[in-house]
Amino acid sequence: MTKKHSFLLEVKDLAQHFGGLKAVDQVNLCINEGEIVSVIGPNGAGKTTFFNVRTGVYPGTRGESVFCGTEIRGKHCHDIVCRGVARTFQNIRLFANMTSLENVMVGRHGRTSQFLLGPLLRTKAFKQEEKEIEHMAKELLEFVGLKSLGNELAKNLPYGAQRKLEIARALASEPKLLILDEPTAGMNPTESQDLVTLVRKVRDRGVTVLLIEHQMRVVMDISDRVIVFDYGVKIAEGKPKEVVANARVIEAYLGKEGA
Repeated sequence: MTKKHSFLLEVKDLAQHFGGLKAVDQVNLCINEGEIVSVIGPNGAGKTTFFNVRTGVYPGTRGESVFCGTEIRGKHCHDIVCRGVARTFQNIRLFANMTSLENVMVGRHGRTSQFLLGPLLRTKAFKQEEKEIEHMAKELLEFVGLKSLGNELAKNLPYGAQRKLEIARALASEPKLLILDEPTAGMNPTESQDLVTLVRKVRDRGVTVLLIEHQMRVVMDISDRVIVFDYGVKIAEGKPKEVVANARVIEAYLGKEGA
């Protein structure tokens, strides 16, 4: 009988040190399935470093990171993706000279069953799987609102569309947890609201979302919970209205005027 786990992600005493610099230190948090959780904090607070440890970019100095009941700290990025964690990055990392459709298809590589001989020999099984992947990629492009742009090179897409394409590519790996690093950075208010709507659709699709976000209007609008970092440690956690009223959060991040 499979043991049912209380949390989708449970982090205990997590740390990432670079020599004497404690970029992340003694972080404890839990993410429930089906939540949208925002991580906020001033620049240099350790938010992206925390995400990088979660996704295998950094191994972590100590602590535990249990995803679906399995320890993932120290695992390689590819292994973590295969276990059901996908992410986007603060700086867009698309394949600029590939089409939108090809970018999404690449996101499926960790779930393919055909490896060296299939692609080399162009076997029937390989061709069938490629057809299925292409169909899936088209469905995801439609899901994020890019159905008509499948044949456009990624570098030619408007900025907001590139952000959506990154999300579509991440969803191609069928994640249980999607991690977004500043998804609305550089967007105007209309684009930001469009992205908020998409994130809700992702959650409604059955994917839990953890994101770093600087736009407080977005944070207040989208979050079930908010976690606040400062100097590498978690200083607050709670409902959005609770967090923005927290004196320590106001001092560290929001300023005297609050949100």
